[in-house]
Amino acid sequence: MHKIHLGMFAVILSVAVPFAFAESDHAKTITECEAIYPELETLGKAKFLQRYAHHPDIRSCLTLYNDITWFSEGSDRTDRLIALLGEPIVKKPVRDRFEQTSNIPSWIKDDATRWQQGKERDNIFSYGIRFLINSKMIDAPIGLSDQPRCMSDQICVSKNHYIKYSIKDTTSQDVTNLTHTFGTPGNTIAISSTEITKKDKRQDNFHIDSDGLIDHTKQYYSFVHKTSIKIGTTIDSKYPITTTGEVIFPFKNQQRDAMIAWDKTKQYQEVIDKNTGIVLFAKYNDRIKKTEWSAELTDTNAFSEEIQIQYNGMRIPSWFKNPVKWWTEGRISDSEYISSINYLLKNNIMQI
Repeated sequence: MHKIHLGMFAVILSVAVPFAFAESDHAKTITECEAIYPELETLGKAKFLQRYAHHPDIRSCLTLYNDITWFSEGSDRTDRLIALLGEPIVKKPVRDRFEQTSNIPSWIKDDATRWQQGKERDNIFSYGIRFLINSKMIDAPIGLSDQPRCMSDQICVSKNHYIKYSIKDTTSQDVTNLTHTFGTPGNTIAISSTEITKKDKRQDNFHIDSDGLIDHTKQYYSFVHKTSIKIGTTIDSKYPITTTGEVIFPFKNQQRDAMIAWDKTKQYQEVIDKNTGIVLFAKYNDRIKKTEWSAELTDTNAFSEEIQIQYNGMRIPSWFKNPVKWWTEGRISDSEYISSINYLLKNNIMQI
């Protein structure tokens, strides 16, 4: 009996000990990534990658930085980051929109495989095609089906649209739930505000003008910005910020095309929805006072109307899953696959 128990114990150790060491290694990797992350904010991605190109954990760090969990302040943050590092990269694709490449990134093939197998919807598959177009690998004169609903250089809201945020401030150690509901768009837009904390509930009404200025003040509204937004766009917000790159940002069950913007001190950051100008996430990190403020979008009805437009306009023929399967299985080349997409887009057989 003792031998059986010892044998079972040995088996348990053979599984549990390597797992424990792996988890410990992942925790060390996370600590290392946190140590160098401020330099990413200060230097920008290009210079940061030049400096740390040969760092042993750089690929793991980039995987973590591209996931929303990195910005989380929840008690389970470390466990979730460890879980990310424990998954094979092919199962957790990093959609790096800063990367300029002449090859098709692996995450596009991963998404295409899952779409062909019926595990992803058309809009997920379309992200890869858009990336190929933006990277100039596909040159097709097409009209994307989800062009912004709003005119350029306008704040993109409609009557009764609302945005809700969870706001955290380390100085007060409290969480504020903020809701803003918009009135009829025009030269001025009325906003009804409700702030709820553990101790208080406050309601207020104010207006912003067409430039985003609050009630004839010099303070700019910081939760929705004018469209359209491109890399290099300067935006008047809580602080003056400039967009530096594109990301795909997860919001509920959606993947939103978004822009990253920083102030000149690299202490204030916003992630802004590209189509609507709504701020998805914002963070201010005061390195001198060692304080942090963050706001995360938790709910809105402003995307629902736009999503309907996307699905109504998108057109991907179901039979195209056969060429996708041939490509993912290596039966046709990358160039043949790109040529087939190019033909479908130019002849209006496919619309993304």
